[in-house]
Amino acid sequence: MDLDQHPGKKIQWIIDHYEKGNKAAFARRVSLKGPTIDSYINEKTKPGYDAVQNILRAYPEINIDWFILNQGPKKRELSDTELDALEENHRLRKGISDLYQLYVEGDKK
Repeated sequence: MDLDQHPGKKIQWIIDHYEKGNKAAFARRVSLKGPTIDSYINEKTKPGYDAVQNILRAYPEINIDWFILNQGPKKRELSDTELDALEENHRLRKGISDLYQLYVEGDKK
């Protein structure tokens, strides 16, 4: 791997791999604005500490050594406790999404 790989390439990989190319979903998940994400991907700027922290918190399966130091695999092994927490987080996100859809669209049944 190129040791000078720009973080924007890594962010694009995360978007492609975890969000199926949906930049808006990534932006929401990491609490950043779309233009900010675009500036990272286009290599105009590099993410600061807070942005990196948000990304790594939102995607705990990302190997911090790969993301920051260009070392090791892209993904890291998760413990059973971490896997359980991720599964619970996914259930909560799904529930919130379902409630939002019901609120916005109403009960169409």
